[in-house]
Amino acid sequence: MSPPKAPSTTSASEPRREQRRNGLGVSAGIAIGRAYLIGRDTLKAPRHHVEADDVDTEIARLKKALSASDKQLEKIKAKLASENESDYHIIDAHQLMLQDEHLVDRANTYISDELICAEWALRKAVDNIVSVFDAVEDEYLRERRSDVEFVFERVLRNLLGREAGPLSPPPDAIVVAYDLSPADTALLHKAAVAGLLTDAGGKTSHTAIIARAHEIPAVVGLEDLTEVVETDDLLILDGTAGVVIVNPSAATVAEYREEQRQQAAAAAVLMTNRAEPALTSCGVPIAMLANIDGPDEIDDALEYGAVGVGLVRTEYVYMTSDQLPEEQQHYESAKSLLEKMAGRPVTLRTFDLGADKLARFLEEADLGEANPALGLRSIRLCLASLGMPLFVSQLRGLLRASMHGPMRIMFPMISGVGELREARAVLDGVKADLRAEGIAFDEGIKVGIMIEMPSAALMSEMLAHECDFFSIGTNDLIQYTMAVDRVNEHVSYLYEPLHPALLRLIGEIASNAKRAGITATICGEMASDAVIVPVLIGLGLRDLSMSAVSIPEVKSAIRKFSVAEAEALVAEIRNLPTVEEVRTAVERFATSRKLVRAAKAG
Repeated sequence: MSPPKAPSTTSASEPRREQRRNGLGVSAGIAIGRAYLIGRDTLKAPRHHVEADDVDTEIARLKKALSASDKQLEKIKAKLASENESDYHIIDAHQLMLQDEHLVDRANTYISDELICAEWALRKAVDNIVSVFDAVEDEYLRERRSDVEFVFERVLRNLLGREAGPLSPPPDAIVVAYDLSPADTALLHKAAVAGLLTDAGGKTSHTAIIARAHEIPAVVGLEDLTEVVETDDLLILDGTAGVVIVNPSAATVAEYREEQRQQAAAAAVLMTNRAEPALTSCGVPIAMLANIDGPDEIDDALEYGAVGVGLVRTEYVYMTSDQLPEEQQHYESAKSLLEKMAGRPVTLRTFDLGADKLARFLEEADLGEANPALGLRSIRLCLASLGMPLFVSQLRGLLRASMHGPMRIMFPMISGVGELREARAVLDGVKADLRAEGIAFDEGIKVGIMIEMPSAALMSEMLAHECDFFSIGTNDLIQYTMAVDRVNEHVSYLYEPLHPALLRLIGEIASNAKRAGITATICGEMASDAVIVPVLIGLGLRDLSMSAVSIPEVKSAIRKFSVAEAEALVAEIRNLPTVEEVRTAVERFATSRKLVRAAKAG
């Protein structure tokens, strides 16, 4: 982690003028407060050789520093008692790193083989790990290198006897830093700070993740804000637009105070409807479902008004643990989900690993695929010899848990009927084994598929007779339909949810599901866009699954138009040949119905 540079100095007689900086808004909301600048003094690992007789001493020093770091992280978790469990998982991951053989054993080997001090050996071991993260294309995984650096800094401070004290900003301060560790961010939430600003970071950095979880306005990727801001400077932070204003004028403050008031009032109104059904203006019900990663997100989903869970991403348990999850872990996690949902439906997707989502067993297998997104991933991995034992273990755990509430099982990345039949055959085999063992499960459990590839969309009429429901994964469906890598800056402009080809595919899938008498759910970012939702309803969709925080706004939008109006919109755009023409028509409709305040900005 690079430290911030020293803030620029200004003469006492020189007025501080208003400055505006643009970054990446990662957590919505407006914050106005005084800057609390966090500086991390540069820690350099000493580099010197040691005598052979000192090797045991250096290894013992490293062991002691690792132990001290673990105890410090344990204390942080204790301070976070009763808070969001996701914070714990992040700190748990840091504690696991302190025991990781790639870090600890390699550092010890450097000490003994190269006769170097513990600090130098630790730095070399960390550099090896960081180089692996740097080579990863996926943004989320690449940003995990910061976790390794945070762990390194903590251990190094203990080696040098320079432990950093806890951060203690005053309430309602806006924290400004080059970067923040997960532990820092979690503790700052308890300090009731107004907002977070960092030079580094992206949408999937831990600062962003935790800020969104606790609804703290945040802007990251500001590059050099720490060079501009001084402690106690007045700041305005717009986490939606990604704008930061340093030393705003009185008029600017008044403008944003009013915007802040309006946002708070609008949010309060939206939340008053959270317990009411989502009905179009003509009274047609729309099911509002949540996408989640695990049981700790259930409370938020219910708070925002979810009537069920449309997607549980079960692969994250593989990606965040050094140990492969076993049947009992799958059972307990699913049981917890079902019990917390108290009779509401829960759809669990079997693990979707491969491509940019790697578990340790895949890293060790080193498949060497030239194009992982088109390789051994998702259901293909489950049905291959490498993944089959894990697939069976997961299915056993899920089926056992199905006795605790309404569960649905969903297979990802199905390309056609043959693949679906093969997956169902494995599931039927697991059911037969459980029956033979006298283990109860829901014999009527529903089984569905994610439609994420054009091949599945084109075969949806036949697939509809082989499963109980569809879930349209628009994120991948857009990517595969347009042959575009959405994280590739050179072609990301082609990643367009309102492309005429995509809308035709979605319409065909919805029609085929309806004719077969099964449900079709939209399960992707399209479902959370209140401007696009009328198109989805006009195409025939009645179930929407999204991030929980998006539910109130989407529900409010649904109340402002009828199904007939949505169908008329679809009829208008159905034969438009370009994305630009479609988007213009859709945004005109959204503006006329006042679906979202942001519609005016596109």
